[in-house]
Amino acid sequence: MKLNLEYLKNNYLILTVKLLILCLFIFRLIQGNIETSIYWNFVAETGSGLKNYINVLKETSFYKPAIILLIPLIGIFINKKIGWILIQAYFYFLISNLIFSAEISDLTDSMQFTALLVIFLIIVFFIILMSLKKIANQVYGITKSKLIIYNIIASIFGMSMTIILALIKATEI
Repeated sequence: MKLNLEYLKNNYLILTVKLLILCLFIFRLIQGNIETSIYWNFVAETGSGLKNYINVLKETSFYKPAIILLIPLIGIFINKKIGWILIQAYFYFLISNLIFSAEISDLTDSMQFTALLVIFLIIVFFIILMSLKKIANQVYGITKSKLIIYNIIASIFGMSMTIILALIKATEI
């Protein structure tokens, strides 16, 4: 990927989406490390070796968001159709996760409902942004006639991630 002025001028939209995903991944890793250090203070484990991190991965869910974010992170480095599907699948995962995790009490409170609606609209905005001809066709080589098929594949993949995450949470209880 060339990072010159011409490339930035033509592809600033996709670079914005990729930078957002990269920032989210880094934020989630930092958040996982902070939660791990707090966990180690209460459990009285010392050190930060690989064995201790593996134990934290087995016992807690601090790094689950970062692991899920690996899917679109891989997609940002692949400028082919599979990369586009992985990025879109993450946005569909966010929508399905938002819908399935919303409770009735969240929907009756006007402030929480407004916040959920704004988040939903932002995610839909990114889905539409990724489906623009400038990104889908010119960067990823997806023609307009095949766009709906790839969106369906990405939505199925994203919703499957939500179902898998829900099953994992159900077995932990």
